[in-house]
Amino acid sequence: MNEYSLTPVQEVDGLHIKRDDLYAPFGPGEVNGGKLRQCVMLVNSVKKDYKSLLTYCSIHSPQAPITAAVARANGMPCRIVYGGTTRESVAALPMPRLAMKYGASIVLAARSGRHSILHARAKELAAQENSFIVQYGINIIGYGDTLLTAVAAQTENLPDDIENLVMTCGSGITATGVMIGLHRYGKRVKRMHLVATAPDRRGFIHETLKKYGADREFEYHDLFHSPGFVYEKFAAATWGGVRLHPRYEAKTMQWFRSSGLAPESTLFWITGAEPRSPGQSRK
Repeated sequence: MNEYSLTPVQEVDGLHIKRDDLYAPFGPGEVNGGKLRQCVMLVNSVKKDYKSLLTYCSIHSPQAPITAAVARANGMPCRIVYGGTTRESVAALPMPRLAMKYGASIVLAARSGRHSILHARAKELAAQENSFIVQYGINIIGYGDTLLTAVAAQTENLPDDIENLVMTCGSGITATGVMIGLHRYGKRVKRMHLVATAPDRRGFIHETLKKYGADREFEYHDLFHSPGFVYEKFAAATWGGVRLHPRYEAKTMQWFRSSGLAPESTLFWITGAEPRSPGQSRK
């Protein structure tokens, strides 16, 4: 399967599931999914102009190993910029360990892990070695057509009529691309449900959809600001034997199970699965 292949839509125990986690060009258990596809296509479009890759993100984010894996596949050095953490945490936590397995070097660049601070530090570091910065959520500014087209294309094999489409919303790029695809391929989705595991991105989503002539209404379910929500905390959920990412889709599935939406009239979009960290056994 290459980055242009359509990942399947499966019917599992009455629920239609878009299995974008099955885009796994580096093999089972490795980084996978829609964010990986976006990074692959982004780097393919810029690699001739840069010597290396650099990204900044939360120490818990899969963006670090995704960027590192794509860098390795292209023979490019990669640096991961973290803030507000320690070398001990880097050595112990699964996402930094996986990034290092793919050959990335780790830079502890700031006392704070805030994105604005890390972005400023990343720009300084990138200028030193002609590095391309893979930004939060995978770059949208300047590369919107590449990224949104990659996502939009995956809607082509969805059912033509869907009562409810449910998906996780973090940076909002994948959700935006999906809605552009629904418009482009004439898919009729009555209710679009975005389940938010990050700060509010509604303004960004509507603004971007308008640029592509695809603006529409959607229902926004704010888990991020709900009592007791902790991004770093794992959740456990499966559907019909399909294991869901404990930081993202598992939380969305918990919302779906309590929502009252009927599985037989719903499509659930999986952006990616949790990659196996170094030392973790295959199951």
